Amino acid sequence: MDGESSTQPTRTGERPSTRTPKNRPCLVTLIALLLIVASLGTEVWNLVSFSPWTATQTRPDAGAADFPHSKVNPYGVNTFLSNEVEQWKREKTMEMIAASGVGWIKQQILWSDIEPQRGSHWDEKYQQDAWKKYDDIVDLAERYGVRIIARLDHAPAWARPPESTPGTPPSDPNDYANFVAEFTQRYRGRVQYLQIWNEPNLSVEWGGRIDPDGYFKLLQAAYTRAKEVDPNVVILSAPMAMTNEHSDRAIPEFDYWQRLYDLDAGKYFDIMTASAYGLDQPPTAAPDPSIINVRRVELLRKMMEEHGDGAKAVWLNEYGWDAAPEEMPRDKLIWQRVTDDQQADWVPEGITWMRQNWPWLGVASIWYFRQNGDIPPDAPEYYFRMVDLEFTPRKVYLSVQKDATAQQLALPGTYGEMEAPIVAFGPWERNGDVRATDGQYITSETAGASIELRFFGSDVDLLLPKDPGRGLLYLEVDGRPAKGTGIQQDRSGKSMIDLETLRDIDRVSVVSGLGNDRPQAEHRLRLTLGSNSAFALDGVVIGYHRAYLRFILVSLLGLLGIGGALQLVRRPW
Repeated sequence: MDGESSTQPTRTGERPSTRTPKNRPCLVTLIALLLIVASLGTEVWNLVSFSPWTATQTRPDAGAADFPHSKVNPYGVNTFLSNEVEQWKREKTMEMIAASGVGWIKQQILWSDIEPQRGSHWDEKYQQDAWKKYDDIVDLAERYGVRIIARLDHAPAWARPPESTPGTPPSDPNDYANFVAEFTQRYRGRVQYLQIWNEPNLSVEWGGRIDPDGYFKLLQAAYTRAKEVDPNVVILSAPMAMTNEHSDRAIPEFDYWQRLYDLDAGKYFDIMTASAYGLDQPPTAAPDPSIINVRRVELLRKMMEEHGDGAKAVWLNEYGWDAAPEEMPRDKLIWQRVTDDQQADWVPEGITWMRQNWPWLGVASIWYFRQNGDIPPDAPEYYFRMVDLEFTPRKVYLSVQKDATAQQLALPGTYGEMEAPIVAFGPWERNGDVRATDGQYITSETAGASIELRFFGSDVDLLLPKDPGRGLLYLEVDGRPAKGTGIQQDRSGKSMIDLETLRDIDRVSVVSGLGNDRPQAEHRLRLTLGSNSAFALDGVVIGYHRAYLRFILVSLLGLLGIGGALQLVRRPW
Protein backbone atom coordinates (compact mmCIF):
# COMPACT_ATOMS: atom_id res chain seq x y z
CA MET A 1 0.00 0.00 0.00
CA ASP A 2 0.95 3.62 -0.50
CA GLY A 3 2.95 5.07 2.35
CA GLU A 4 3.36 1.70 4.06
CA SER A 5 6.55 -0.29 4.43
CA SER A 6 6.72 -3.58 2.58
CA THR A 7 9.02 -5.07 5.21
CA GLN A 8 7.47 -8.16 6.78
CA PRO A 9 6.77 -7.92 10.52
CA THR A 10 9.24 -9.70 12.84
CA ARG A 11 9.17 -11.09 16.27
CA THR A 12 10.23 -8.77 19.08
CA GLY A 13 14.01 -8.27 19.15
CA GLU A 14 14.53 -10.03 15.77
CA ARG A 15 16.18 -8.24 12.80
CA PRO A 16 15.04 -8.69 9.23
CA SER A 17 17.10 -11.32 7.34
CA THR A 18 19.86 -10.00 4.97
CA ARG A 19 21.28 -13.46 4.11
CA THR A 20 21.95 -14.25 0.38
CA PRO A 21 19.44 -16.73 -1.02
CA LYS A 22 20.58 -20.35 -1.01
CA ASN A 23 20.84 -20.58 -4.85
CA ARG A 24 23.46 -17.76 -5.07
CA PRO A 25 26.53 -19.84 -3.97
CA CYS A 26 25.34 -22.68 -6.22
CA LEU A 27 25.34 -20.34 -9.22
CA VAL A 28 28.80 -18.97 -8.37
CA THR A 29 30.09 -22.51 -7.93
CA LEU A 30 28.66 -23.59 -11.28
CA ILE A 31 30.30 -20.65 -13.11
CA ALA A 32 33.63 -21.35 -11.40
CA LEU A 33 33.47 -25.02 -12.35
CA LEU A 34 32.66 -24.17 -15.98
CA LEU A 35 35.60 -21.76 -16.19
CA ILE A 36 37.94 -24.33 -14.68
CA VAL A 37 36.77 -27.08 -17.03
CA ALA A 38 37.09 -24.75 -20.05
CA SER A 39 40.64 -23.78 -19.03
CA LEU A 40 41.67 -27.39 -18.54
CA GLY A 41 39.97 -28.39 -21.78
CA THR A 42 41.88 -25.74 -23.73
CA GLU A 43 45.20 -26.93 -22.32
CA VAL A 44 44.42 -30.57 -23.06
CA TRP A 45 43.35 -29.63 -26.61
CA ASN A 46 46.63 -27.78 -27.15
CA LEU A 47 48.61 -30.76 -25.93
CA VAL A 48 46.77 -33.36 -27.97
CA SER A 49 46.32 -31.34 -31.16
CA PHE A 50 49.87 -30.03 -31.46
CA SER A 51 51.74 -32.96 -29.91
CA PRO A 52 54.49 -31.20 -27.96
CA TRP A 53 56.20 -34.55 -27.40
CA THR A 54 57.10 -34.64 -31.12
CA ALA A 55 58.96 -32.04 -33.14
CA THR A 56 56.95 -32.39 -36.33
CA GLN A 57 53.71 -33.64 -37.76
CA THR A 58 52.88 -35.31 -41.06
CA ARG A 59 51.09 -33.09 -43.56
CA PRO A 60 48.41 -34.40 -45.94
CA ASP A 61 50.47 -33.81 -49.12
CA ALA A 62 53.74 -35.23 -47.79
CA GLY A 63 53.77 -37.87 -50.56
CA ALA A 64 54.60 -35.14 -53.08
CA ALA A 65 58.24 -35.42 -52.02
CA ASP A 66 58.54 -38.57 -54.19
CA PHE A 67 58.37 -36.56 -57.45
CA PRO A 68 60.85 -33.82 -58.43
CA HIS A 69 59.23 -30.42 -59.00
CA SER A 70 56.08 -31.37 -57.07
CA LYS A 71 56.91 -29.78 -53.69
CA VAL A 72 55.94 -26.29 -54.77
CA ASN A 73 53.25 -23.72 -54.18
CA PRO A 74 50.48 -25.30 -56.32
CA TYR A 75 48.83 -22.00 -57.27
CA GLY A 76 49.80 -20.25 -60.49
CA VAL A 77 48.00 -17.90 -62.89
CA ASN A 78 48.37 -16.96 -66.53
CA THR A 79 49.16 -13.28 -67.04
CA PHE A 80 49.36 -10.86 -69.99
CA LEU A 81 51.76 -8.36 -68.44
CA SER A 82 53.75 -7.88 -71.65
CA ASN A 83 50.61 -6.40 -73.28
CA GLU A 84 50.08 -3.88 -70.47
CA VAL A 85 51.40 -0.45 -71.40
CA GLU A 86 50.85 1.39 -68.12
CA GLN A 87 53.28 0.56 -65.33
CA TRP A 88 50.76 1.12 -62.54
CA LYS A 89 48.52 -1.60 -64.00
CA ARG A 90 51.40 -4.10 -64.06
CA GLU A 91 52.18 -3.12 -60.48
CA LYS A 92 48.57 -3.46 -59.37
CA THR A 93 48.26 -6.85 -61.08
CA MET A 94 51.32 -8.24 -59.32
CA GLU A 95 50.25 -6.74 -56.00
CA MET A 96 46.89 -8.54 -56.20
CA ILE A 97 48.53 -11.81 -57.30
CA ALA A 98 50.90 -11.74 -54.32
CA ALA A 99 48.06 -10.81 -51.95
CA SER A 100 46.07 -13.82 -53.17
CA GLY A 101 48.78 -16.28 -52.12
CA VAL A 102 49.47 -17.35 -55.71
CA GLY A 103 53.16 -18.23 -56.08
CA TRP A 104 53.65 -18.38 -59.87
CA ILE A 105 52.78 -16.50 -63.01
CA LYS A 106 52.93 -18.08 -66.44
CA GLN A 107 53.89 -15.32 -68.83
CA GLN A 108 54.23 -15.54 -72.60
CA ILE A 109 57.59 -14.23 -73.82
CA LEU A 110 57.45 -13.21 -77.47
CA TRP A 111 60.60 -14.08 -79.37
CA SER A 112 59.40 -11.64 -82.05
CA ASP A 113 59.42 -8.83 -79.45
CA ILE A 114 62.95 -9.50 -78.25
CA GLU A 115 64.68 -10.23 -81.57
CA PRO A 116 62.67 -8.44 -84.30
CA GLN A 117 65.68 -8.64 -86.62
CA ARG A 118 68.29 -11.37 -86.57
CA GLY A 119 70.84 -10.48 -83.92
CA SER A 120 69.08 -7.18 -83.07
CA HIS A 121 67.38 -6.43 -79.76
CA TRP A 122 66.10 -2.93 -80.47
CA ASP A 123 62.45 -1.96 -80.08
CA GLU A 124 61.77 0.51 -82.90
CA LYS A 125 58.27 1.39 -81.63
CA TYR A 126 59.39 2.54 -78.18
CA GLN A 127 63.02 3.32 -79.09
CA GLN A 128 64.51 1.21 -76.34
CA ASP A 129 66.24 -2.08 -75.64
CA ALA A 130 63.77 -4.83 -76.60
CA TRP A 131 64.62 -6.75 -73.43
CA LYS A 132 63.52 -3.89 -71.17
CA LYS A 133 59.82 -4.81 -71.07
CA TYR A 134 60.66 -8.31 -69.88
CA ASP A 135 63.40 -7.10 -67.53
CA ASP A 136 60.73 -5.00 -65.82
CA ILE A 137 58.39 -8.00 -65.49
CA VAL A 138 61.15 -10.14 -63.96
CA ASP A 139 62.09 -7.34 -61.53
CA LEU A 140 58.44 -6.88 -60.57
CA ALA A 141 57.88 -10.58 -59.89
CA GLU A 142 60.98 -10.80 -57.68
CA ARG A 143 59.90 -7.74 -55.73
CA TYR A 144 56.57 -9.40 -54.89
CA GLY A 145 57.97 -12.87 -54.18
CA VAL A 146 56.39 -14.54 -57.24
CA ARG A 147 58.18 -16.96 -59.60
CA ILE A 148 57.85 -16.98 -63.40
CA ILE A 149 57.11 -19.79 -65.84
CA ALA A 150 58.20 -18.42 -69.22
CA ARG A 151 56.29 -19.58 -72.30
CA LEU A 152 58.72 -19.03 -75.20
CA ASP A 153 57.16 -18.85 -78.68
CA HIS A 154 55.97 -16.49 -81.46
CA ALA A 155 58.71 -16.58 -84.09
CA PRO A 156 59.80 -13.28 -85.68
CA ALA A 157 59.18 -12.80 -89.41
CA TRP A 158 62.85 -13.25 -90.33
CA ALA A 159 62.95 -16.74 -88.74
CA ARG A 160 59.88 -18.24 -90.50
CA PRO A 161 58.74 -18.68 -94.10
CA PRO A 162 57.49 -15.60 -96.00
CA GLU A 163 53.77 -14.82 -95.67
CA SER A 164 53.48 -17.10 -92.62
CA THR A 165 51.70 -16.32 -89.36
CA PRO A 166 53.49 -15.61 -86.03
CA GLY A 167 52.37 -19.04 -84.76
CA THR A 168 54.46 -20.68 -87.45
CA PRO A 169 57.59 -22.42 -86.11
CA PRO A 170 61.02 -21.24 -87.29
CA SER A 171 62.41 -22.63 -90.51
CA ASP A 172 65.55 -23.64 -88.61
CA PRO A 173 65.02 -25.01 -85.06
CA ASN A 174 68.52 -23.83 -84.18
CA ASP A 175 67.44 -20.19 -84.51
CA TYR A 176 64.84 -20.78 -81.81
CA ALA A 177 67.33 -22.77 -79.73
CA ASN A 178 69.76 -19.85 -79.88
CA PHE A 179 67.05 -17.51 -78.62
CA VAL A 180 66.21 -19.92 -75.76
CA ALA A 181 69.92 -20.07 -74.86
CA GLU A 182 70.18 -16.27 -74.89
CA PHE A 183 67.07 -15.97 -72.71
CA THR A 184 68.47 -18.56 -70.30
CA GLN A 185 71.75 -16.68 -70.02
CA ARG A 186 70.16 -13.28 -69.48
CA TYR A 187 67.84 -14.50 -66.69
CA ARG A 188 70.07 -17.20 -65.29
CA GLY A 189 69.03 -17.98 -61.72
CA ARG A 190 65.99 -15.71 -62.04
CA VAL A 191 63.71 -17.34 -64.62
CA GLN A 192 64.48 -21.06 -64.69
CA TYR A 193 61.20 -22.66 -65.79
CA LEU A 194 60.86 -22.53 -69.57
CA GLN A 195 57.88 -23.85 -71.56
CA ILE A 196 58.89 -24.76 -75.11
CA TRP A 197 56.09 -23.54 -77.44
CA ASN A 198 52.34 -24.02 -76.91
CA GLU A 199 49.67 -26.50 -78.14
CA PRO A 200 51.34 -27.72 -81.36
CA ASN A 201 48.59 -30.34 -81.78
CA LEU A 202 46.48 -27.45 -83.13
CA SER A 203 47.39 -26.41 -86.66
CA VAL A 204 46.84 -22.74 -85.82
CA GLU A 205 49.74 -22.98 -83.35
CA TRP A 206 52.07 -24.61 -85.88
CA GLY A 207 51.79 -22.71 -89.13
CA GLY A 208 48.59 -24.31 -90.40
CA ARG A 209 49.66 -27.93 -90.07
CA ILE A 210 50.23 -30.63 -87.46
CA ASP A 211 53.76 -31.96 -87.30
CA PRO A 212 54.91 -33.89 -84.18
CA ASP A 213 58.27 -34.63 -85.83
CA GLY A 214 58.86 -30.92 -86.34
CA TYR A 215 58.02 -30.14 -82.71
CA PHE A 216 60.35 -32.90 -81.55
CA LYS A 217 63.26 -31.26 -83.40
CA LEU A 218 62.41 -27.88 -81.88
CA LEU A 219 62.17 -29.33 -78.35
CA GLN A 220 65.39 -31.30 -78.72
CA ALA A 221 67.36 -28.28 -79.95
CA ALA A 222 65.97 -25.93 -77.29
CA TYR A 223 66.54 -28.38 -74.42
CA THR A 224 70.12 -29.07 -75.49
CA ARG A 225 71.12 -25.42 -75.84
CA ALA A 226 69.41 -24.29 -72.63
CA LYS A 227 71.08 -27.02 -70.55
CA GLU A 228 74.47 -26.07 -72.02
CA VAL A 229 73.98 -22.55 -70.66
CA ASP A 230 72.46 -23.53 -67.30
CA PRO A 231 72.23 -27.18 -66.20
CA ASN A 232 69.77 -26.07 -63.50
CA VAL A 233 67.21 -24.69 -65.94
CA VAL A 234 63.95 -26.66 -65.98
CA ILE A 235 62.38 -27.42 -69.36
CA LEU A 236 58.61 -27.85 -69.60
CA SER A 237 57.11 -29.58 -72.61
CA ALA A 238 54.53 -27.76 -74.70
CA PRO A 239 51.04 -28.46 -73.36
CA MET A 240 48.71 -30.04 -75.87
CA ALA A 241 45.18 -28.78 -76.35
CA MET A 242 42.48 -31.08 -74.95
CA THR A 243 40.55 -32.32 -77.96
CA ASN A 244 38.91 -35.39 -79.49
CA GLU A 245 39.01 -33.93 -82.99
CA HIS A 246 40.78 -35.84 -85.79
CA SER A 247 41.30 -33.42 -88.66
CA ASP A 248 43.78 -31.16 -90.38
CA ARG A 249 42.99 -28.59 -87.66
CA ALA A 250 43.65 -30.74 -84.58
CA ILE A 251 44.40 -34.20 -83.27
CA PRO A 252 43.91 -35.56 -79.73
CA GLU A 253 46.76 -34.91 -77.32
CA PHE A 254 47.22 -38.65 -76.78
CA ASP A 255 47.89 -39.26 -80.48
CA TYR A 256 50.37 -36.41 -80.61
CA TRP A 257 52.20 -37.62 -77.49
CA GLN A 258 52.31 -41.17 -78.80
CA ARG A 259 54.33 -39.97 -81.78
CA LEU A 260 56.59 -37.86 -79.54
CA TYR A 261 57.27 -40.85 -77.30
CA ASP A 262 58.00 -42.95 -80.40
CA LEU A 263 60.70 -40.37 -81.15
CA ASP A 264 62.04 -40.67 -77.55
CA ALA A 265 61.01 -37.10 -76.68
CA GLY A 266 61.01 -37.93 -72.95
CA LYS A 267 64.75 -37.22 -72.89
CA TYR A 268 64.18 -33.58 -73.70
CA PHE A 269 61.90 -32.18 -71.00
CA ASP A 270 61.91 -32.20 -67.19
CA ILE A 271 58.20 -31.54 -66.54
CA MET A 272 55.18 -32.69 -68.51
CA THR A 273 52.79 -29.79 -69.10
CA ALA A 274 49.06 -30.38 -69.68
CA SER A 275 45.85 -28.39 -69.81
CA ALA A 276 42.91 -29.13 -67.51
CA TYR A 277 39.65 -27.42 -68.35
CA GLY A 278 36.58 -28.62 -66.44
CA LEU A 279 33.95 -27.42 -68.96
CA ASP A 280 30.64 -27.97 -67.12
CA GLN A 281 31.82 -30.82 -64.88
CA PRO A 282 33.15 -30.68 -61.30
CA PRO A 283 36.85 -31.37 -60.74
CA THR A 284 36.21 -34.86 -59.41
CA ALA A 285 34.26 -36.08 -62.48
CA ALA A 286 35.70 -39.41 -63.64
CA PRO A 287 38.06 -39.45 -66.63
CA ASP A 288 36.92 -40.82 -69.98
CA PRO A 289 38.78 -40.63 -73.33
CA SER A 290 35.64 -39.28 -75.01
CA ILE A 291 35.10 -36.48 -72.46
CA ILE A 292 36.96 -33.22 -71.78
CA ASN A 293 37.31 -32.63 -68.04
CA VAL A 294 40.00 -32.06 -65.40
CA ARG A 295 40.72 -35.71 -64.68
CA ARG A 296 41.41 -36.38 -68.36
CA VAL A 297 44.98 -35.57 -67.28
CA GLU A 298 45.05 -38.97 -65.58
CA LEU A 299 44.90 -40.63 -69.01
CA LEU A 300 47.96 -38.66 -70.09
CA ARG A 301 49.65 -39.63 -66.84
CA LYS A 302 49.00 -43.30 -67.62
CA MET A 303 50.66 -42.83 -71.00
CA MET A 304 53.70 -41.27 -69.31
CA GLU A 305 54.03 -44.27 -67.01
CA GLU A 306 53.68 -46.71 -69.90
CA HIS A 307 56.62 -44.99 -71.61
CA GLY A 308 58.86 -44.96 -68.52
CA ASP A 309 58.24 -41.28 -67.76
CA GLY A 310 56.34 -41.82 -64.51
CA ALA A 311 59.02 -40.22 -62.30
CA LYS A 312 58.26 -36.76 -63.69
CA ALA A 313 55.85 -34.19 -62.30
CA VAL A 314 52.92 -32.79 -64.27
CA TRP A 315 52.20 -29.05 -64.24
CA LEU A 316 48.95 -27.61 -65.55
CA ASN A 317 49.41 -24.96 -68.20
CA GLU A 318 45.78 -23.79 -68.20
CA TYR A 319 43.21 -24.77 -65.57
CA GLY A 320 39.74 -23.49 -64.83
CA TRP A 321 36.08 -23.01 -65.70
CA ASP A 322 34.32 -20.39 -67.82
CA ALA A 323 31.64 -18.43 -65.94
CA ALA A 324 29.99 -16.98 -69.05
CA PRO A 325 26.58 -15.29 -68.53
CA GLU A 326 23.34 -17.18 -69.18
CA GLU A 327 22.51 -14.97 -72.14
CA MET A 328 25.70 -16.03 -73.98
CA PRO A 329 24.58 -17.89 -77.14
CA ARG A 330 25.08 -21.63 -76.78
CA ASP A 331 26.99 -21.90 -80.07
CA LYS A 332 29.68 -19.64 -78.58
CA LEU A 333 30.20 -21.72 -75.44
CA ILE A 334 33.33 -23.55 -76.55
CA TRP A 335 34.22 -24.29 -72.91
CA GLN A 336 30.59 -24.70 -71.80
CA ARG A 337 29.63 -22.53 -68.81
CA VAL A 338 29.30 -22.63 -65.03
CA THR A 339 27.96 -20.12 -62.54
CA ASP A 340 30.19 -17.64 -60.71
CA ASP A 341 29.67 -19.66 -57.53
CA GLN A 342 30.65 -22.93 -59.22
CA GLN A 343 33.76 -21.34 -60.68
CA ALA A 344 34.70 -19.95 -57.27
CA ASP A 345 34.13 -23.29 -55.54
CA TRP A 346 35.61 -25.67 -58.08
CA VAL A 347 38.97 -23.96 -58.71
CA PRO A 348 40.32 -24.34 -55.13
CA GLU A 349 38.40 -27.60 -54.57
CA GLY A 350 40.05 -29.05 -57.64
CA ILE A 351 43.54 -28.11 -56.50
CA THR A 352 42.87 -29.58 -53.07
CA TRP A 353 41.57 -32.82 -54.59
CA MET A 354 44.49 -33.08 -57.02
CA ARG A 355 47.06 -32.48 -54.29
CA GLN A 356 45.51 -35.28 -52.25
CA ASN A 357 45.18 -37.75 -55.14
CA TRP A 358 47.94 -36.80 -57.59
CA PRO A 359 51.29 -36.74 -55.75
CA TRP A 360 52.93 -35.99 -59.11
CA LEU A 361 51.14 -32.64 -59.51
CA GLY A 362 53.17 -29.44 -59.32
CA VAL A 363 51.80 -26.01 -60.29
CA ALA A 364 48.26 -25.50 -61.63
CA SER A 365 48.21 -22.23 -63.60
CA ILE A 366 44.67 -20.84 -63.57
CA TRP A 367 43.42 -19.42 -66.86
CA TYR A 368 43.60 -16.46 -66.38
CA PHE A 369 44.20 -13.59 -63.91
CA ARG A 370 43.29 -10.40 -65.77
CA GLN A 371 43.32 -9.32 -69.40
CA ASN A 372 44.08 -5.83 -70.66
CA GLY A 373 41.13 -5.15 -72.95
CA ASP A 374 42.04 -7.40 -75.87
CA ILE A 375 39.13 -9.80 -75.18
CA PRO A 376 35.62 -8.29 -75.66
CA PRO A 377 32.70 -9.14 -73.34
CA ASP A 378 30.88 -10.99 -76.14
CA ALA A 379 33.71 -13.54 -76.31
CA PRO A 380 33.28 -16.51 -73.94
CA GLU A 381 36.95 -16.45 -72.82
CA TYR A 382 36.30 -13.03 -71.27
CA TYR A 383 34.67 -14.84 -68.33
CA PHE A 384 37.59 -16.97 -67.20
CA ARG A 385 39.10 -13.91 -65.48
CA MET A 386 39.81 -13.77 -61.76
CA VAL A 387 39.89 -9.96 -61.74
CA ASP A 388 37.95 -7.52 -63.91
CA LEU A 389 39.60 -4.88 -66.09
CA GLU A 390 38.96 -2.37 -63.29
CA PHE A 391 40.75 -4.72 -60.83
CA THR A 392 37.51 -5.71 -59.14
CA PRO A 393 38.02 -9.19 -57.66
CA ARG A 394 35.64 -11.86 -58.87
CA LYS A 395 34.33 -14.55 -56.52
CA VAL A 396 36.96 -16.96 -57.82
CA TYR A 397 39.72 -14.56 -56.76
CA LEU A 398 38.37 -14.45 -53.21
CA SER A 399 38.01 -18.23 -52.94
CA VAL A 400 41.51 -18.79 -54.28
CA GLN A 401 42.88 -16.17 -51.90
CA LYS A 402 41.27 -17.91 -48.94
CA ASP A 403 42.78 -21.29 -49.81
CA ALA A 404 46.17 -20.16 -51.13
CA THR A 405 46.97 -17.85 -48.21
CA ALA A 406 45.97 -20.63 -45.80
CA GLN A 407 48.54 -22.86 -47.51
CA GLN A 408 51.16 -20.19 -46.90
CA LEU A 409 50.84 -20.68 -43.13
CA ALA A 410 53.25 -23.45 -42.12
CA LEU A 411 51.98 -25.83 -39.46
CA PRO A 412 54.38 -28.19 -37.67
CA GLY A 413 56.20 -30.26 -40.30
CA THR A 414 58.98 -30.19 -42.89
CA TYR A 415 58.74 -27.92 -45.93
CA GLY A 416 60.80 -27.78 -49.11
CA GLU A 417 62.40 -24.52 -50.16
CA MET A 418 59.79 -23.86 -52.89
CA GLU A 419 56.63 -24.80 -51.03
CA ALA A 420 53.88 -22.26 -50.36
CA PRO A 421 54.97 -21.02 -46.87
CA ILE A 422 58.44 -19.99 -48.10
CA VAL A 423 58.14 -16.75 -50.06
CA ALA A 424 61.41 -15.59 -51.64
CA PHE A 425 61.93 -11.92 -52.54
CA GLY A 426 64.68 -10.99 -54.97
CA PRO A 427 66.67 -13.41 -57.13
CA TRP A 428 66.86 -16.93 -55.67
CA GLU A 429 68.42 -19.50 -57.97
CA ARG A 430 67.26 -23.12 -58.04
CA ASN A 431 70.15 -25.62 -57.89
CA GLY A 432 69.67 -29.32 -58.50
CA ASP A 433 71.51 -31.56 -56.05
CA VAL A 434 70.78 -35.22 -55.35
CA ARG A 435 72.04 -34.72 -51.80
CA ALA A 436 69.34 -32.14 -51.05
CA THR A 437 66.19 -33.25 -49.26
CA ASP A 438 64.02 -33.02 -52.38
CA GLY A 439 66.76 -32.94 -55.00
CA GLN A 440 67.27 -29.18 -55.05
CA TYR A 441 67.93 -26.06 -52.97
CA ILE A 442 67.77 -22.31 -53.59
CA THR A 443 70.59 -19.81 -53.25
CA SER A 444 71.19 -16.07 -53.60
CA GLU A 445 74.18 -13.75 -53.64
CA THR A 446 72.18 -10.51 -53.81
CA ALA A 447 72.34 -8.16 -50.81
CA GLY A 448 68.84 -7.56 -49.48
CA ALA A 449 67.37 -10.71 -51.01
CA SER A 450 65.07 -12.17 -48.40
CA ILE A 451 62.83 -15.08 -47.44
CA GLU A 452 59.66 -14.76 -45.42
CA LEU A 453 57.98 -17.61 -43.55
CA ARG A 454 54.59 -17.50 -41.85
CA PHE A 455 54.28 -20.28 -39.31
CA PHE A 456 52.43 -21.66 -36.32
CA GLY A 457 54.75 -23.22 -33.79
CA SER A 458 57.43 -22.65 -31.21
CA ASP A 459 60.57 -23.69 -33.13
CA VAL A 460 62.06 -23.22 -36.59
CA ASP A 461 65.09 -25.05 -37.95
CA LEU A 462 66.70 -24.26 -41.31
CA LEU A 463 67.77 -27.20 -43.47
CA LEU A 464 71.06 -26.41 -45.21
CA PRO A 465 73.11 -27.89 -48.06
CA LYS A 466 76.73 -28.78 -47.38
CA ASP A 467 77.94 -25.26 -48.18
CA PRO A 468 75.31 -22.85 -46.81
CA GLY A 469 77.16 -19.72 -47.94
CA ARG A 470 79.29 -16.89 -46.62
CA GLY A 471 78.87 -13.52 -44.97
CA LEU A 472 75.92 -12.55 -42.80
CA LEU A 473 72.29 -13.60 -42.65
CA TYR A 474 69.98 -11.28 -40.68
CA LEU A 475 66.92 -12.67 -38.87
CA GLU A 476 63.73 -11.19 -37.48
CA VAL A 477 60.75 -12.86 -35.82
CA ASP A 478 57.55 -10.81 -35.70
CA GLY A 479 59.66 -7.72 -36.40
CA ARG A 480 61.98 -8.34 -33.45
CA PRO A 481 65.50 -9.81 -33.19
CA ALA A 482 65.52 -13.61 -33.38
CA LYS A 483 67.04 -15.93 -30.77
CA GLY A 484 68.51 -19.32 -31.55
CA THR A 485 71.64 -21.41 -31.95
CA GLY A 486 74.61 -19.38 -33.16
CA ILE A 487 72.63 -16.13 -33.46
CA GLN A 488 74.56 -13.00 -32.51
CA GLN A 489 73.66 -9.33 -32.17
CA ASP A 490 75.41 -6.61 -34.17
CA ARG A 491 76.07 -3.13 -32.82
CA SER A 492 72.63 -1.92 -33.85
CA GLY A 493 70.93 -4.83 -32.05
CA LYS A 494 70.02 -6.79 -35.18
CA SER A 495 70.15 -10.58 -35.00
CA MET A 496 72.51 -12.27 -37.43
CA ILE A 497 74.31 -15.52 -38.21
CA ASP A 498 77.85 -15.74 -39.52
CA LEU A 499 77.27 -18.24 -42.33
CA GLU A 500 80.89 -19.43 -42.24
CA THR A 501 80.14 -21.05 -38.87
CA LEU A 502 77.47 -23.27 -40.48
CA ARG A 503 79.77 -25.03 -42.92
CA ASP A 504 79.16 -28.82 -42.89
CA ILE A 505 76.09 -28.29 -40.65
CA ASP A 506 72.88 -29.55 -42.25
CA ARG A 507 70.40 -28.12 -39.74
CA VAL A 508 70.41 -25.04 -37.54
CA SER A 509 67.85 -23.73 -35.04
CA VAL A 510 66.87 -20.09 -35.55
CA VAL A 511 63.71 -19.98 -33.42
CA SER A 512 63.28 -21.83 -30.14
CA GLY A 513 60.64 -21.78 -27.40
CA LEU A 514 58.54 -19.13 -29.13
CA GLY A 515 54.97 -18.38 -28.23
CA ASN A 516 54.55 -20.36 -25.03
CA ASP A 517 52.47 -17.50 -23.70
CA ARG A 518 50.42 -17.40 -26.94
CA PRO A 519 50.35 -21.00 -28.12
CA GLN A 520 47.95 -20.43 -31.00
CA ALA A 521 49.51 -17.26 -32.45
CA GLU A 522 50.78 -16.90 -36.02
CA HIS A 523 54.41 -15.82 -36.36
CA ARG A 524 56.53 -14.44 -39.17
CA LEU A 525 60.24 -15.16 -39.71
CA ARG A 526 62.25 -13.07 -42.13
CA LEU A 527 65.75 -13.90 -43.37
CA THR A 528 67.70 -11.18 -45.19
CA LEU A 529 71.04 -11.50 -46.91
CA GLY A 530 73.78 -9.03 -45.94
CA SER A 531 76.26 -7.29 -48.24
CA ASN A 532 78.88 -9.46 -49.96
CA SER A 533 77.06 -12.54 -48.71
CA ALA A 534 75.62 -15.74 -50.14
CA PHE A 535 73.09 -18.10 -48.60
CA ALA A 536 71.60 -21.47 -49.60
CA LEU A 537 68.40 -22.98 -48.18
CA ASP A 538 67.22 -26.58 -48.46
CA GLY A 539 63.98 -26.22 -46.48
CA VAL A 540 62.60 -25.61 -42.99
CA VAL A 541 61.29 -27.67 -40.11
CA ILE A 542 58.54 -26.21 -37.92
CA GLY A 543 58.28 -27.68 -34.43
CA TYR A 544 55.70 -27.26 -31.70
CA HIS A 545 56.77 -27.80 -28.08
CA ARG A 546 54.23 -26.71 -25.51
CA ALA A 547 55.49 -25.39 -22.21
CA TYR A 548 54.26 -27.75 -19.50
CA LEU A 549 54.68 -25.20 -16.67
CA ARG A 550 51.51 -23.33 -17.53
CA PHE A 551 49.60 -26.58 -17.94
CA ILE A 552 50.76 -27.75 -14.49
CA LEU A 553 49.89 -24.41 -12.86
CA VAL A 554 46.43 -24.34 -14.46
CA SER A 555 45.88 -27.95 -13.38
CA LEU A 556 46.87 -27.18 -9.76
CA LEU A 557 44.68 -24.10 -9.67
CA GLY A 558 41.89 -26.14 -11.19
CA LEU A 559 42.19 -28.80 -8.50
CA LEU A 560 42.24 -26.13 -5.77
CA GLY A 561 39.25 -24.46 -7.37
CA ILE A 562 37.29 -27.71 -7.56
CA GLY A 563 38.14 -28.45 -3.93
CA GLY A 564 37.01 -25.01 -2.89
CA ALA A 565 33.83 -25.36 -4.89
CA LEU A 566 33.02 -28.66 -3.23
CA GLN A 567 33.47 -27.03 0.17
CA LEU A 568 31.06 -24.31 -0.85
CA VAL A 569 28.51 -26.87 -1.94
CA ARG A 570 28.79 -28.82 1.32
CA ARG A 571 28.61 -25.74 3.54
CA PRO A 572 25.19 -25.36 5.18
CA TRP A 573 23.43 -22.16 4.25
